[in-house]
Amino acid sequence: MRALLDTNIVIHRENTIVSNQGIGLLFYWLDKLNYTKCIHPFVIEELRSHKNTELQRLYDVKLTSYEVLKTIAPQTEDFKSKLPDIKSSNDKIDNQLLCEVYSKRVDLLITEDKALRRKAQSLNIANKVLSINQFVSLCTAENPELINYKMLAVKKEYFGNVDLNDSFFDTFKIAYPGFENWFSKKCDEEAYVCRTDKNDILGFLYVKTELENENYSDIEPRFSPQKRLKVGTFKIETSGFRLGERFVKIIFDNALERNVDEIYVTLFEDRPELKALEDLLFAWGFKKHGIKKTDGKEEVVLIKKLKQYEDSISPKENFPNILFKKRKKFILPIFPKYHTTLLPDSKLNTENEIDFMGKIPHRYALQKIYISFAPERDINPGDLLLIYRNGENQSRKKFESVLTTVGIVEKIKYNFSTKEEFLTTCKNRSVFTNDELEKFWDTKRNQLLVISFIFVKSLSHRLTLGYLWEKNIIQAQKGPRPFTKISDSQFNEILKDSNTTVKFIDGENNV
Repeated sequence: MRALLDTNIVIHRENTIVSNQGIGLLFYWLDKLNYTKCIHPFVIEELRSHKNTELQRLYDVKLTSYEVLKTIAPQTEDFKSKLPDIKSSNDKIDNQLLCEVYSKRVDLLITEDKALRRKAQSLNIANKVLSINQFVSLCTAENPELINYKMLAVKKEYFGNVDLNDSFFDTFKIAYPGFENWFSKKCDEEAYVCRTDKNDILGFLYVKTELENENYSDIEPRFSPQKRLKVGTFKIETSGFRLGERFVKIIFDNALERNVDEIYVTLFEDRPELKALEDLLFAWGFKKHGIKKTDGKEEVVLIKKLKQYEDSISPKENFPNILFKKRKKFILPIFPKYHTTLLPDSKLNTENEIDFMGKIPHRYALQKIYISFAPERDINPGDLLLIYRNGENQSRKKFESVLTTVGIVEKIKYNFSTKEEFLTTCKNRSVFTNDELEKFWDTKRNQLLVISFIFVKSLSHRLTLGYLWEKNIIQAQKGPRPFTKISDSQFNEILKDSNTTVKFIDGENNV
């Protein structure tokens, strides 16, 4: 297998200062899976044009560790017709890199350039043009037996029990003078920490509540008085496990629990990993507000408003703001073998803990993918789901089949035009293996319904199939079919009887 590396990847790898923490994992997987690391002649030209002559010499010395493509793929009229006109020298390089993939001279292109990856979609090769995190996610999903650590758990820890000398915190020390003193003073406060089984830190999050009288003189435009959740310290390493989404869920849960009006975070934009974090927050509805000036430096200020819903944006961008009224409600059954690996937070007490240790990316994702062959198509973004775990013992299905989870439909997709489109939609977020996905396409492509939904919360008390019979929600002696529609009052009754609170912003607060 041959992986072509974009200029930004080589720069991240060969710089004397680490500018992207995920680069080590990328090259770990390239070596582990025996990829040939290829570099394009155009990339070499670009590196040699660097203004810093010392860096030029450094690159020249280290380029011998890559295999340089000996020929350049010709660009056919079919290829050029699918791309916009070339407007710069960067466009010329980007298009040629894509052409090497399009013509199948290399198997993959790895790049941190989002514009280049968007072009790949036009060429229908998006599944072969990947970011560092996408590639690492793919590798961890397909090769769990090669992962160095057994599990990733996010836990609360006191600052005083966290080793500030861990290299994880080096970027904070550089960016924020006085960070070490601030950290030490927080010794008796708690943060959310994610570690590997080797105790390496992969993620750290500290949040605090700020009241209406908080001083925001260093932020422009000035904040109006509101109760806010400040994301004070937030960093995640590239791991391929979608830890960013796990931490975003923690931020949202804290915001709801503390009943704040707004969430905000400040970020420098001078490092690639911070830009990736910014993009993650944008995807979940954060917006730029302004800047914060501290010690002559500027940070971008991102905010997310709560307790209001914007019809012009997606349910994902609105989340955790959820509407109840004028939204359909469905029960979605899932087979036991898929249920807990997709929804580890909704694991049953009877299931063995060790079977669900987190080695697979979709377990950490807040946004989930499930595939159905049901004929139901009257499903819309924003509709609400109650996930139902089928029982394994048919003779005891009345007791073992249970409602477990509340979800919200983010989007649905069917009528896929190509297999690549289907595979790209599902990979790394679904419970199904690559072989299963391939089989689905080969045997049931016309029935495929891919539903993307957001995990809202687990039911506090699991209600059985017997309960659904008793309440006449499901016909006696039968189980729910995929996307069984239920009424608003039935949905409310289920939440009440399961002792589950879901906060809606349009007048419904279910307990």
